[in-house]
This record gives sequence, C-alpha cells and structure tokens, in this order.
Amino acid sequence: MTNDLDQLQGEFPGWQFGSVWASAASGPDARRVFAARATCLITAWTTTELAIRLRQEEADERRRQEYRGE
Repeated sequence: MTNDLDQLQGEFPGWQFGSVWASAASGPDARRVFAARATCLITAWTTTELAIRLRQEEADERRRQEYRGE
C-alpha cells in the first residue's frame, strides 16, 4: 500500500515531496506537506490542497512557457 505522498509522487513526477509536523501544547499535532522543484516550494496542510496548488503551478508554468515562445 502506498501512502499519500507516494501517490502525489506518481501524479507529479518532477517534484520532491515531504512533510513536517507542527505541534502545539493546546491542540493536536498537525502535518504540513510540501513539494519542491528547482526554486519553487509549495506547502499545504493536506495532500488534497497540495495537489490543487501543484496543478495550478504547472498550468501557470505552461502559460509562462507559451508566453516566452518555448
């Protein structure tokens, strides 16, 4: 069985994924997930939110490439 970060890696092979845990004395721990590629770092509280942001970043990158004529 693969975990949620492995699933993201399969969907977005050009990115590196990881997570960090944030803890607070007043509440439960929370996991922050991230994706990195070149000089771009995207973070989110859930893998669903991260996938949405990655799709948006990749669409923006395609538009930038088209604008530059690449």
